[in-house]
Amino acid sequence: MTAQQGWLNTHAMRILRRYLFRNIVSMVLLVLGVLLALGLFIEFVDEIGDIGTSDYGPVDALVFAALQLPHYAYDMLPMAALLGALLGLGNLAAHSELIAIRAGGVSSMTLARAIAGTGLVLGLVALVIGGWIAPPLDGYARQFRAEAKYGNASGVAGKAVWIRDGDTYLQVTRTNGGTDFGGLYLFRVRPGEGLDAIGHADSAQVARSDAWILDNYEETQFTDERVTTRQAQQATEPNSLPADMVGLTVVREESLNAPDLYRYVRYRELSGLNAHEYAVAFWQRLATGAATAVMCVLALPFSFGPLRSAGAGARVALGVLIGLGYFLLNSGVADSALIYDINPALTAWLPTLALMVCAGIALGRIR
Repeated sequence: MTAQQGWLNTHAMRILRRYLFRNIVSMVLLVLGVLLALGLFIEFVDEIGDIGTSDYGPVDALVFAALQLPHYAYDMLPMAALLGALLGLGNLAAHSELIAIRAGGVSSMTLARAIAGTGLVLGLVALVIGGWIAPPLDGYARQFRAEAKYGNASGVAGKAVWIRDGDTYLQVTRTNGGTDFGGLYLFRVRPGEGLDAIGHADSAQVARSDAWILDNYEETQFTDERVTTRQAQQATEPNSLPADMVGLTVVREESLNAPDLYRYVRYRELSGLNAHEYAVAFWQRLATGAATAVMCVLALPFSFGPLRSAGAGARVALGVLIGLGYFLLNSGVADSALIYDINPALTAWLPTLALMVCAGIALGRIR
């Protein structure tokens, strides 16, 4: 091969990669737009029941739903990548363009690598959205909704949050720029009689039974006769706050960007607290980016198979089935890991690794 032929081949591959990129990304954006419109509608409908609570109106509900769209985009990008690649490559196959590319000397593996480049770009977009864009917007959305529904939630943006729960006043503090959950102070009062008890916990969670789970809890109780103290490695405290109000006082992995989530995992591990749920969430963000890239490559074998001459409806149905299967596997493995205490990294990467194996087998069957 002469130098000129090598340059022509390199230039031809650049043109091919750009052509594939435009076809796939345009369809991915179309699919993602449809999915986000559906997600916006579902989120708004879900908020209709709360409209009329205090100052929470239809516009507030729509703003809250719109702020949730980056989170929806992050969750839907793997499926959108698969559907978009199926539609984009399917259009090329239907017009025999893929056959012409193969006839021009481009092997299936070379074609797969070119498509993988597009997948890597989409995977990086998923990492940026899920790691840095969606989390702060999710936190702001929940704060915005709670402030509109409960006027006494003002001041939640600071490092110390004061919330009243009946005769109990809670001060929740956060460290590390308002991301790490630093601790909780509890002040219990007797109606008309003054202070009943003061308590402090290093960290707190809200159990499904609507109770606070307080770690390393110390409490001082005041009576007419004496002052008593008690300590417990873990204690419970009744909670009657609305769920969205409590969401402002606990650390949610959805509201932490990637670096803060990693630091919070380390904080809980060093403090001797259970960090499994947050560690799984951290590794899942990385795995989702990789899964988005693999989804694009997975569409290639179906473009040469029986679906080469099929319509867009068949490709959409196949993409939805594979995407839902991945989503259910991802959720099922994550829930099982919390129950059986499986390694968080393995838990998060297992569905993506299974997807990679399926893509490799399917590519190997292309003739």
